[in-house]
Amino acid sequence: MVGDDGRILLTQRALAKRTWPGVWTNACCGHPQPGETLREAVTRHLSAELGVAPAELALALPDFVYRAEMADGTVEHELCPVVVARVVTRLQPDRDEVAEHAWIDWAALVERAFARPDSLSPWSVEQIRQMTRLGRQPQSWLDQLSDLRGVLDRVPGRRTWLDTADGPSPAAVARSVDEHLAGFVAARSSDVAEAADAVAALHAAIASLSAAGGKRLRPAFLLWGNTVAGGDPTARPALHAAAAVELLHTFALLHDDVMDRSLVRRGLPTAQHALAGDHGQHLDDPRWFGVCAAILAGDLAHVWADTMFDRIDEEPLDRCAARAARGLFTTLRAEVIAGQYLDLHVGCDPGAHEADAARIALLKSARYTATRPLQIGAALAGGDAALLDRLTVYGDATGIAFQLRDDVLGVFGDERVTGKSAADDLREGKRTLLVLRALRLADTAGRAALTGALGRADLDDREVMRCRDVIASSGALASVEVAIDTHLERAVTAAAALDGTGAAALTRLALEAARRDH
Repeated sequence: MVGDDGRILLTQRALAKRTWPGVWTNACCGHPQPGETLREAVTRHLSAELGVAPAELALALPDFVYRAEMADGTVEHELCPVVVARVVTRLQPDRDEVAEHAWIDWAALVERAFARPDSLSPWSVEQIRQMTRLGRQPQSWLDQLSDLRGVLDRVPGRRTWLDTADGPSPAAVARSVDEHLAGFVAARSSDVAEAADAVAALHAAIASLSAAGGKRLRPAFLLWGNTVAGGDPTARPALHAAAAVELLHTFALLHDDVMDRSLVRRGLPTAQHALAGDHGQHLDDPRWFGVCAAILAGDLAHVWADTMFDRIDEEPLDRCAARAARGLFTTLRAEVIAGQYLDLHVGCDPGAHEADAARIALLKSARYTATRPLQIGAALAGGDAALLDRLTVYGDATGIAFQLRDDVLGVFGDERVTGKSAADDLREGKRTLLVLRALRLADTAGRAALTGALGRADLDDREVMRCRDVIASSGALASVEVAIDTHLERAVTAAAALDGTGAAALTRLALEAARRDH
Protein backbone atom coordinates (compact mmCIF):
# COMPACT_ATOMS: atom_id res chain seq x y z
CA MET A 1 0.00 0.00 0.00
CA VAL A 2 1.27 3.45 -1.00
CA GLY A 3 0.37 6.55 0.99
CA ASP A 4 -0.21 10.02 -0.39
CA ASP A 5 3.44 10.85 0.39
CA GLY A 6 4.77 7.84 -1.55
CA ARG A 7 5.80 5.79 1.48
CA ILE A 8 4.92 2.09 1.84
CA LEU A 9 2.74 0.65 4.61
CA LEU A 10 4.03 -2.12 6.87
CA THR A 11 1.73 -3.86 9.33
CA GLN A 12 2.52 -6.07 12.30
CA ARG A 13 0.33 -9.15 12.38
CA ALA A 14 -1.77 -9.45 15.55
CA LEU A 15 -0.16 -11.51 18.29
CA ALA A 16 -3.18 -13.85 18.36
CA LYS A 17 -2.75 -14.84 14.72
CA ARG A 18 -2.26 -18.58 14.23
CA THR A 19 0.41 -18.11 11.56
CA TRP A 20 3.35 -15.73 11.84
CA PRO A 21 1.98 -13.83 14.88
CA GLY A 22 3.69 -10.50 15.52
CA VAL A 23 5.60 -10.56 12.21
CA TRP A 24 5.87 -7.36 10.17
CA THR A 25 4.48 -7.73 6.67
CA ASN A 26 2.67 -6.04 3.77
CA ALA A 27 -0.61 -4.17 4.23
CA CYS A 28 -2.99 -7.15 4.28
CA CYS A 29 -3.66 -10.53 2.70
CA GLY A 30 -6.80 -12.50 1.92
CA HIS A 31 -8.73 -14.66 -0.49
CA PRO A 32 -11.57 -13.85 -2.92
CA GLN A 33 -14.98 -15.22 -2.07
CA PRO A 34 -16.80 -17.33 -4.69
CA GLY A 35 -17.77 -15.14 -7.63
CA GLU A 36 -15.83 -12.14 -6.30
CA THR A 37 -13.45 -10.23 -8.56
CA LEU A 38 -9.93 -9.43 -7.46
CA ARG A 39 -10.80 -5.73 -7.16
CA GLU A 40 -13.77 -6.54 -4.93
CA ALA A 41 -11.71 -8.89 -2.74
CA VAL A 42 -8.91 -6.36 -2.24
CA THR A 43 -11.35 -3.57 -1.45
CA ARG A 44 -13.19 -5.75 1.07
CA HIS A 45 -10.00 -6.80 2.89
CA LEU A 46 -8.64 -3.25 3.03
CA SER A 47 -11.89 -2.10 4.59
CA ALA A 48 -12.15 -4.99 7.05
CA GLU A 49 -8.52 -5.06 8.22
CA LEU A 50 -7.39 -1.45 7.85
CA GLY A 51 -10.58 0.59 7.67
CA VAL A 52 -9.71 2.29 4.37
CA ALA A 53 -10.98 2.39 0.80
CA PRO A 54 -8.39 2.43 -2.00
CA ALA A 55 -8.17 5.53 -4.16
CA GLU A 56 -6.43 3.49 -6.89
CA LEU A 57 -5.53 -0.16 -7.45
CA ALA A 58 -3.00 -1.67 -9.85
CA LEU A 59 -2.04 -5.30 -10.40
CA ALA A 60 1.72 -5.76 -9.88
CA LEU A 61 2.55 -9.48 -9.66
CA PRO A 62 -0.43 -11.42 -11.03
CA ASP A 63 1.29 -14.81 -10.85
CA PHE A 64 2.88 -14.46 -7.41
CA VAL A 65 3.11 -17.75 -5.54
CA TYR A 66 4.99 -18.66 -2.39
CA ARG A 67 5.67 -21.51 -0.01
CA ALA A 68 6.67 -20.74 3.58
CA GLU A 69 7.13 -22.97 6.63
CA MET A 70 7.05 -21.99 10.30
CA ALA A 71 9.33 -23.47 12.94
CA ASP A 72 6.47 -25.70 14.17
CA GLY A 73 6.03 -27.21 10.68
CA THR A 74 3.01 -25.14 9.65
CA VAL A 75 3.14 -24.51 5.90
CA GLU A 76 1.50 -21.81 3.80
CA HIS A 77 1.55 -22.50 0.08
CA GLU A 78 -0.53 -20.01 -1.87
CA LEU A 79 -1.06 -18.49 -5.30
CA CYS A 80 -1.96 -14.88 -4.55
CA PRO A 81 -1.74 -11.91 -6.95
CA VAL A 82 0.02 -8.85 -5.53
CA VAL A 83 -1.96 -5.62 -5.88
CA VAL A 84 -0.65 -2.12 -5.18
CA ALA A 85 -3.15 0.27 -3.58
CA ARG A 86 -2.99 4.01 -3.05
CA VAL A 87 -4.83 5.38 -0.01
CA VAL A 88 -5.37 8.97 1.05
CA THR A 89 -7.42 8.44 4.22
CA ARG A 90 -6.36 7.70 7.79
CA LEU A 91 -6.03 4.02 8.76
CA GLN A 92 -8.36 2.46 11.33
CA PRO A 93 -6.86 -1.02 11.84
CA ASP A 94 -8.78 -3.98 13.23
CA ARG A 95 -6.70 -5.00 16.27
CA ASP A 96 -7.62 -8.66 15.76
CA GLU A 97 -5.70 -8.43 12.49
CA VAL A 98 -3.10 -5.69 12.97
CA ALA A 99 -1.10 -4.98 16.15
CA GLU A 100 0.88 -1.99 14.84
CA HIS A 101 1.62 -0.24 11.57
CA ALA A 102 4.34 1.98 10.15
CA TRP A 103 5.16 3.85 6.95
CA ILE A 104 8.57 3.38 5.34
CA ASP A 105 10.42 4.59 2.24
CA TRP A 106 10.68 2.01 -0.53
CA ALA A 107 14.48 2.13 -0.60
CA ALA A 108 14.65 1.43 3.14
CA LEU A 109 12.19 -1.44 2.77
CA VAL A 110 14.23 -3.01 -0.03
CA GLU A 111 17.40 -2.74 2.07
CA ARG A 112 15.61 -4.40 5.00
CA ALA A 113 14.27 -7.25 2.84
CA PHE A 114 17.74 -8.10 1.57
CA ALA A 115 19.77 -7.40 4.72
CA ARG A 116 17.33 -8.58 7.41
CA PRO A 117 14.78 -10.88 5.77
CA ASP A 118 13.90 -12.50 9.11
CA SER A 119 12.41 -9.19 10.24
CA LEU A 120 9.61 -9.50 7.66
CA SER A 121 7.14 -12.16 6.60
CA PRO A 122 8.62 -14.59 4.06
CA TRP A 123 6.00 -13.73 1.44
CA SER A 124 6.60 -9.97 1.71
CA VAL A 125 10.36 -10.52 1.34
CA GLU A 126 9.79 -12.47 -1.87
CA GLN A 127 7.37 -9.85 -3.19
CA ILE A 128 9.89 -7.05 -2.56
CA ARG A 129 12.72 -9.02 -4.15
CA GLN A 130 10.67 -9.83 -7.24
CA MET A 131 9.69 -6.19 -7.71
CA THR A 132 13.32 -5.16 -7.30
CA ARG A 133 14.51 -7.70 -9.88
CA LEU A 134 11.97 -6.25 -12.30
CA GLY A 135 13.58 -2.86 -11.71
CA ARG A 136 10.31 -1.42 -10.44
CA GLN A 137 8.77 -0.04 -7.27
CA PRO A 138 5.10 -0.03 -6.22
CA GLN A 139 4.47 3.52 -7.43
CA SER A 140 5.38 2.54 -11.00
CA TRP A 141 2.38 0.23 -11.30
CA LEU A 142 0.07 2.98 -10.08
CA ASP A 143 1.57 5.26 -12.72
CA GLN A 144 0.49 2.78 -15.41
CA LEU A 145 -3.07 2.09 -14.33
CA SER A 146 -4.25 1.43 -17.89
CA ASP A 147 -1.97 -1.59 -17.95
CA LEU A 148 -4.00 -4.66 -16.85
CA ARG A 149 -6.85 -2.55 -15.50
CA GLY A 150 -9.39 -5.10 -16.70
CA VAL A 151 -7.83 -8.02 -14.85
CA LEU A 152 -8.91 -6.59 -11.50
CA ASP A 153 -12.52 -6.51 -12.66
CA ARG A 154 -12.78 -10.06 -13.96
CA VAL A 155 -13.97 -13.09 -12.11
CA PRO A 156 -10.88 -15.35 -11.79
CA GLY A 157 -10.84 -17.84 -14.63
CA ARG A 158 -13.50 -16.05 -16.71
CA ARG A 159 -12.32 -14.95 -20.14
CA THR A 160 -15.44 -14.14 -22.13
CA TRP A 161 -13.50 -12.62 -25.01
CA LEU A 162 -11.86 -16.00 -25.69
CA ASP A 163 -15.14 -17.16 -27.17
CA THR A 164 -16.11 -13.97 -29.00
CA ALA A 165 -12.90 -12.83 -30.72
CA ASP A 166 -13.15 -12.86 -34.49
CA GLY A 167 -10.90 -12.23 -37.45
CA PRO A 168 -8.92 -14.04 -40.15
CA SER A 169 -6.98 -17.06 -39.00
CA PRO A 170 -3.17 -17.01 -38.91
CA ALA A 171 -3.12 -19.94 -41.35
CA ALA A 172 -5.14 -18.01 -43.94
CA VAL A 173 -2.92 -14.95 -43.61
CA ALA A 174 0.34 -16.88 -43.97
CA ARG A 175 -0.62 -19.19 -46.85
CA SER A 176 0.69 -16.78 -49.45
CA VAL A 177 4.02 -16.63 -47.61
CA ASP A 178 4.52 -20.38 -48.05
CA GLU A 179 4.00 -20.07 -51.79
CA HIS A 180 6.35 -17.09 -51.98
CA LEU A 181 8.97 -18.91 -49.93
CA ALA A 182 8.76 -22.24 -51.77
CA GLY A 183 9.73 -20.72 -55.11
CA PHE A 184 12.60 -18.79 -53.58
CA VAL A 185 14.06 -21.81 -51.75
CA ALA A 186 13.75 -24.03 -54.85
CA ALA A 187 15.75 -21.50 -56.89
CA ARG A 188 18.62 -21.46 -54.40
CA SER A 189 19.93 -24.87 -55.47
CA SER A 190 21.71 -23.22 -58.42
CA ASP A 191 23.37 -20.42 -56.43
CA VAL A 192 26.82 -22.05 -56.26
CA ALA A 193 27.32 -24.00 -59.46
CA GLU A 194 30.79 -25.25 -58.48
CA ALA A 195 29.43 -26.87 -55.30
CA ALA A 196 25.95 -27.89 -56.36
CA ASP A 197 26.15 -31.20 -54.48
CA ALA A 198 27.04 -29.49 -51.18
CA VAL A 199 24.32 -26.89 -51.57
CA ALA A 200 21.84 -29.64 -52.46
CA ALA A 201 22.50 -31.51 -49.19
CA LEU A 202 22.08 -28.39 -47.06
CA HIS A 203 19.17 -27.24 -49.20
CA ALA A 204 17.38 -30.52 -48.47
CA ALA A 205 17.72 -30.00 -44.72
CA ILE A 206 16.34 -26.44 -44.95
CA ALA A 207 13.52 -27.37 -47.31
CA SER A 208 12.55 -30.41 -45.25
CA LEU A 209 12.26 -28.41 -42.03
CA SER A 210 10.36 -25.60 -43.75
CA ALA A 211 7.94 -27.96 -45.50
CA ALA A 212 7.27 -29.94 -42.30
CA GLY A 213 4.89 -27.26 -41.13
CA GLY A 214 5.11 -24.83 -38.27
CA LYS A 215 2.73 -22.20 -37.00
CA ARG A 216 3.94 -19.41 -39.34
CA LEU A 217 3.17 -16.93 -36.57
CA ARG A 218 6.06 -14.62 -37.40
CA PRO A 219 5.00 -13.99 -41.02
CA ALA A 220 1.42 -13.58 -39.84
CA PHE A 221 2.45 -10.96 -37.28
CA LEU A 222 4.47 -9.14 -39.93
CA LEU A 223 1.63 -9.08 -42.44
CA TRP A 224 -0.88 -7.86 -39.87
CA GLY A 225 1.57 -5.22 -38.69
CA ASN A 226 1.68 -4.08 -42.30
CA THR A 227 -2.13 -4.11 -42.49
CA VAL A 228 -2.77 -2.04 -39.36
CA ALA A 229 -0.31 0.58 -40.68
CA GLY A 230 -2.37 0.88 -43.87
CA GLY A 231 -0.22 -1.31 -46.11
CA ASP A 232 -1.10 -4.05 -48.58
CA PRO A 233 -0.10 -7.43 -47.12
CA THR A 234 -0.34 -9.05 -50.56
CA ALA A 235 2.24 -6.66 -52.04
CA ARG A 236 5.69 -8.01 -52.77
CA PRO A 237 7.65 -5.96 -50.18
CA ALA A 238 5.53 -7.35 -47.34
CA LEU A 239 5.76 -10.90 -48.71
CA HIS A 240 9.55 -10.61 -49.12
CA ALA A 241 9.92 -9.53 -45.48
CA ALA A 242 7.48 -12.14 -44.20
CA ALA A 243 9.31 -14.92 -46.03
CA ALA A 244 12.62 -13.59 -44.71
CA VAL A 245 11.53 -13.81 -41.06
CA GLU A 246 10.34 -17.37 -41.66
CA LEU A 247 13.72 -18.30 -43.18
CA LEU A 248 15.41 -16.68 -40.21
CA HIS A 249 13.24 -18.86 -37.99
CA THR A 250 14.44 -21.92 -39.91
CA PHE A 251 18.04 -20.86 -39.20
CA ALA A 252 17.21 -20.47 -35.50
CA LEU A 253 15.52 -23.88 -35.29
CA LEU A 254 18.43 -25.66 -36.99
CA HIS A 255 20.92 -24.16 -34.55
CA ASP A 256 18.57 -24.53 -31.57
CA ASP A 257 18.20 -28.26 -32.21
CA VAL A 258 22.00 -28.63 -32.21
CA MET A 259 22.39 -26.71 -28.95
CA ASP A 260 19.52 -28.60 -27.32
CA ARG A 261 20.68 -31.98 -28.69
CA SER A 262 17.10 -32.54 -29.87
CA LEU A 263 16.14 -35.75 -31.62
CA VAL A 264 12.83 -34.72 -33.18
CA ARG A 265 11.42 -31.51 -34.67
CA ARG A 266 7.92 -31.26 -36.15
CA GLY A 267 7.62 -35.02 -35.98
CA LEU A 268 10.78 -35.66 -38.04
CA PRO A 269 14.40 -36.40 -37.10
CA THR A 270 16.29 -33.16 -36.51
CA ALA A 271 18.74 -32.06 -39.21
CA GLN A 272 21.87 -33.20 -37.37
CA HIS A 273 20.51 -36.74 -37.16
CA ALA A 274 19.16 -36.83 -40.70
CA LEU A 275 22.42 -35.47 -42.12
CA ALA A 276 24.50 -37.89 -40.04
CA GLY A 277 22.49 -40.81 -41.38
CA ASP A 278 22.51 -39.67 -44.99
CA HIS A 279 26.06 -38.46 -45.37
CA GLY A 280 28.14 -39.67 -42.46
CA GLN A 281 27.97 -43.43 -42.84
CA HIS A 282 31.53 -43.68 -44.12
CA LEU A 283 33.04 -41.38 -41.50
CA ASP A 284 34.60 -42.27 -38.15
CA ASP A 285 32.23 -39.91 -36.29
CA PRO A 286 28.97 -39.53 -38.24
CA ARG A 287 27.28 -37.83 -35.26
CA TRP A 288 29.80 -34.98 -35.27
CA PHE A 289 29.47 -34.73 -39.05
CA GLY A 290 25.72 -34.33 -38.63
CA VAL A 291 26.14 -31.59 -36.04
CA CYS A 292 28.57 -29.65 -38.21
CA ALA A 293 26.39 -30.05 -41.28
CA ALA A 294 23.30 -28.85 -39.40
CA ILE A 295 25.19 -25.74 -38.25
CA LEU A 296 26.14 -25.04 -41.86
CA ALA A 297 22.53 -25.56 -42.96
CA GLY A 298 21.49 -22.99 -40.38
CA ASP A 299 24.15 -20.59 -41.61
CA LEU A 300 22.89 -20.99 -45.17
CA ALA A 301 19.30 -20.35 -44.07
CA HIS A 302 20.51 -17.14 -42.43
CA VAL A 303 22.18 -16.07 -45.69
CA TRP A 304 18.99 -16.83 -47.58
CA ALA A 305 16.93 -14.83 -45.08
CA ASP A 306 19.16 -11.81 -45.77
CA THR A 307 18.90 -12.36 -49.53
CA MET A 308 15.13 -12.59 -49.28
CA PHE A 309 14.87 -9.42 -47.22
CA ASP A 310 17.14 -7.53 -49.64
CA ARG A 311 14.52 -8.03 -52.34
CA ILE A 312 12.47 -5.21 -50.85
CA ASP A 313 15.10 -2.87 -52.34
CA GLU A 314 14.07 -4.05 -55.80
CA GLU A 315 10.47 -2.91 -55.26
CA PRO A 316 8.90 0.57 -55.64
CA LEU A 317 9.04 1.32 -51.92
CA ASP A 318 9.80 4.49 -49.98
CA ARG A 319 13.50 4.40 -49.08
CA CYS A 320 12.92 5.63 -45.53
CA ALA A 321 10.43 2.85 -44.97
CA ALA A 322 12.86 0.28 -46.37
CA ARG A 323 15.70 1.54 -44.14
CA ALA A 324 13.48 1.48 -41.06
CA ALA A 325 12.36 -2.08 -41.81
CA ARG A 326 15.95 -3.23 -42.43
CA GLY A 327 17.07 -1.69 -39.13
CA LEU A 328 14.35 -3.59 -37.26
CA PHE A 329 15.30 -6.82 -39.03
CA THR A 330 18.91 -6.31 -37.91
CA THR A 331 17.75 -5.68 -34.34
CA LEU A 332 15.60 -8.81 -34.44
CA ARG A 333 18.58 -10.96 -35.44
CA ALA A 334 20.85 -9.52 -32.77
CA GLU A 335 18.18 -9.96 -30.07
CA VAL A 336 17.43 -13.58 -30.85
CA ILE A 337 21.13 -14.52 -30.87
CA ALA A 338 21.71 -12.66 -27.60
CA GLY A 339 18.67 -14.36 -26.12
CA GLN A 340 19.92 -17.76 -27.23
CA TYR A 341 23.28 -17.12 -25.60
CA LEU A 342 21.57 -16.10 -22.35
CA ASP A 343 19.47 -19.26 -22.57
CA LEU A 344 22.65 -21.35 -22.78
CA HIS A 345 24.23 -19.41 -19.92
CA VAL A 346 21.22 -19.71 -17.60
CA GLY A 347 20.94 -23.41 -18.42
CA CYS A 348 24.41 -23.89 -16.92
CA ASP A 349 23.81 -21.64 -13.90
CA PRO A 350 22.29 -23.34 -10.83
CA GLY A 351 21.91 -19.89 -9.25
CA ALA A 352 19.70 -18.52 -12.03
CA HIS A 353 16.75 -16.34 -11.03
CA GLU A 354 13.28 -16.09 -12.49
CA ALA A 355 14.22 -12.61 -13.72
CA ASP A 356 16.86 -14.26 -15.93
CA ALA A 357 14.20 -16.48 -17.50
CA ALA A 358 11.95 -13.44 -18.01
CA ARG A 359 14.72 -11.59 -19.88
CA ILE A 360 15.30 -14.60 -22.12
CA ALA A 361 11.57 -14.88 -22.82
CA LEU A 362 11.52 -11.23 -23.90
CA LEU A 363 14.58 -11.35 -26.18
CA LYS A 364 14.52 -14.88 -27.53
CA SER A 365 10.78 -15.20 -27.97
CA ALA A 366 8.62 -12.10 -27.48
CA ARG A 367 10.62 -9.65 -29.58
CA TYR A 368 11.60 -12.34 -32.09
CA THR A 369 8.18 -13.93 -32.49
CA ALA A 370 5.79 -11.00 -32.33
CA THR A 371 7.11 -7.51 -31.62
CA ARG A 372 9.81 -7.09 -34.27
CA PRO A 373 7.84 -8.80 -37.08
CA LEU A 374 4.88 -6.53 -36.28
CA GLN A 375 7.12 -3.46 -36.33
CA ILE A 376 8.84 -4.51 -39.56
CA GLY A 377 5.47 -4.90 -41.28
CA ALA A 378 4.27 -1.55 -39.95
CA ALA A 379 7.53 0.19 -40.93
CA LEU A 380 7.23 -1.06 -44.52
CA ALA A 381 3.84 0.66 -44.67
CA GLY A 382 5.19 3.89 -43.19
CA GLY A 383 3.81 3.35 -39.70
CA ASP A 384 4.71 6.15 -37.27
CA ALA A 385 6.48 5.90 -33.91
CA ALA A 386 3.22 6.01 -31.95
CA LEU A 387 1.89 2.96 -33.78
CA LEU A 388 5.17 1.08 -33.32
CA ASP A 389 4.98 1.81 -29.59
CA ARG A 390 1.44 0.39 -29.40
CA LEU A 391 2.55 -2.68 -31.31
CA THR A 392 5.43 -3.09 -28.84
CA VAL A 393 3.00 -3.34 -25.91
CA TYR A 394 0.89 -5.88 -27.78
CA GLY A 395 3.83 -7.82 -29.22
CA ASP A 396 5.81 -8.13 -25.99
CA ALA A 397 2.75 -9.40 -24.13
CA THR A 398 1.80 -11.86 -26.87
CA GLY A 399 5.35 -13.09 -27.34
CA ILE A 400 5.91 -13.71 -23.63
CA ALA A 401 2.61 -15.61 -23.45
CA PHE A 402 3.83 -17.65 -26.43
CA GLN A 403 7.12 -18.50 -24.70
CA LEU A 404 5.48 -19.39 -21.38
CA ARG A 405 3.09 -21.70 -23.24
CA ASP A 406 6.12 -23.22 -24.96
CA ASP A 407 7.70 -23.84 -21.55
CA VAL A 408 4.56 -25.62 -20.36
CA LEU A 409 4.32 -27.72 -23.53
CA GLY A 410 8.02 -28.54 -23.18
CA VAL A 411 7.20 -30.54 -20.05
CA PHE A 412 3.46 -31.31 -20.19
CA GLY A 413 2.77 -31.36 -23.95
CA ASP A 414 1.46 -34.33 -25.90
CA GLU A 415 4.31 -35.52 -28.13
CA ARG A 416 1.80 -36.72 -30.75
CA VAL A 417 0.59 -33.13 -31.08
CA THR A 418 3.76 -31.10 -30.46
CA GLY A 419 6.03 -33.30 -32.59
CA LYS A 420 8.68 -33.10 -29.86
CA SER A 421 9.42 -35.19 -26.79
CA ALA A 422 8.02 -33.73 -23.58
CA ALA A 423 11.16 -34.94 -21.81
CA ASP A 424 13.58 -32.90 -23.95
CA ASP A 425 13.48 -29.73 -21.85
CA LEU A 426 14.18 -31.70 -18.68
CA ARG A 427 16.94 -33.77 -20.27
CA GLU A 428 18.54 -30.59 -21.58
CA GLY A 429 18.34 -29.03 -18.12
CA LYS A 430 16.43 -25.96 -19.33
CA ARG A 431 15.84 -23.54 -16.46
CA THR A 432 12.69 -21.95 -17.78
CA LEU A 433 10.46 -19.79 -15.61
CA LEU A 434 8.35 -22.89 -14.99
CA VAL A 435 11.31 -24.93 -13.75
CA LEU A 436 12.92 -22.12 -11.75
CA ARG A 437 9.62 -21.40 -10.02
CA ALA A 438 9.17 -25.08 -9.19
CA LEU A 439 12.68 -25.22 -7.73
CA ARG A 440 11.83 -22.24 -5.51
CA LEU A 441 8.45 -23.55 -4.37
CA ALA A 442 8.87 -27.31 -4.05
CA ASP A 443 9.49 -29.01 -0.72
CA THR A 444 12.92 -30.41 0.04
CA ALA A 445 12.25 -33.82 -1.49
CA GLY A 446 10.66 -32.38 -4.61
CA ARG A 447 13.46 -29.88 -5.11
CA ALA A 448 16.05 -32.65 -4.77
CA ALA A 449 14.23 -34.83 -7.30
CA LEU A 450 13.92 -32.04 -9.84
CA THR A 451 17.50 -30.82 -9.38
CA GLY A 452 18.81 -34.36 -9.78
CA ALA A 453 16.83 -34.89 -12.98
CA LEU A 454 17.70 -31.67 -14.82
CA GLY A 455 20.27 -32.15 -17.55
CA ARG A 456 20.33 -35.95 -17.41
CA ALA A 457 20.24 -37.37 -20.93
CA ASP A 458 19.25 -40.81 -19.59
CA LEU A 459 16.13 -39.59 -17.77
CA ASP A 460 13.49 -42.33 -18.02
CA ASP A 461 9.70 -42.02 -18.25
CA ARG A 462 9.16 -42.69 -14.54
CA GLU A 463 11.54 -39.89 -13.58
CA VAL A 464 9.91 -37.55 -16.10
CA MET A 465 6.54 -38.20 -14.45
CA ARG A 466 8.06 -37.49 -11.04
CA CYS A 467 9.35 -34.14 -12.32
CA ARG A 468 5.93 -33.29 -13.69
CA ASP A 469 4.37 -34.10 -10.33
CA VAL A 470 6.87 -31.86 -8.54
CA ILE A 471 6.26 -28.94 -10.91
CA ALA A 472 2.48 -29.25 -10.68
CA SER A 473 2.25 -29.81 -6.93
CA SER A 474 4.64 -26.94 -6.21
CA GLY A 475 2.14 -24.48 -7.69
CA ALA A 476 4.56 -23.48 -10.44
CA LEU A 477 2.32 -24.78 -13.23
CA ALA A 478 -0.75 -22.94 -11.95
CA SER A 479 1.29 -19.78 -11.44
CA VAL A 480 2.66 -19.83 -14.99
CA GLU A 481 -0.84 -20.42 -16.36
CA VAL A 482 -1.93 -17.26 -14.52
CA ALA A 483 1.03 -15.40 -16.03
CA ILE A 484 -0.01 -16.57 -19.52
CA ASP A 485 -3.56 -15.34 -18.95
CA THR A 486 -2.29 -12.00 -17.68
CA HIS A 487 -0.02 -11.39 -20.67
CA LEU A 488 -2.84 -12.49 -22.95
CA GLU A 489 -5.15 -9.99 -21.25
CA ARG A 490 -2.62 -7.23 -21.82
CA ALA A 491 -2.26 -8.21 -25.48
CA VAL A 492 -6.00 -8.27 -26.10
CA THR A 493 -6.40 -4.88 -24.41
CA ALA A 494 -3.65 -3.43 -26.63
CA ALA A 495 -5.17 -4.97 -29.76
CA ALA A 496 -8.55 -3.45 -28.93
CA ALA A 497 -7.01 0.02 -29.24
CA LEU A 498 -6.42 -0.62 -32.96
CA ASP A 499 -9.05 -0.32 -35.65
CA GLY A 500 -11.25 -2.81 -37.46
CA THR A 501 -10.01 -6.14 -38.75
CA GLY A 502 -6.50 -5.48 -37.43
CA ALA A 503 -7.80 -5.54 -33.85
CA ALA A 504 -9.76 -8.74 -34.45
CA ALA A 505 -6.89 -10.49 -36.22
CA LEU A 506 -4.31 -9.53 -33.60
CA THR A 507 -6.68 -10.79 -30.92
CA ARG A 508 -6.85 -14.12 -32.69
CA LEU A 509 -3.07 -14.22 -33.10
CA ALA A 510 -2.64 -13.61 -29.38
CA LEU A 511 -5.04 -16.45 -28.64
CA GLU A 512 -3.20 -18.71 -31.08
CA ALA A 513 0.09 -17.93 -29.34
CA ALA A 514 -1.14 -18.36 -25.77
CA ARG A 515 -3.71 -21.16 -26.08
CA ARG A 516 -1.99 -23.47 -28.54
CA ASP A 517 -1.31 -27.16 -27.86
CA HIS A 518 1.67 -27.52 -30.20
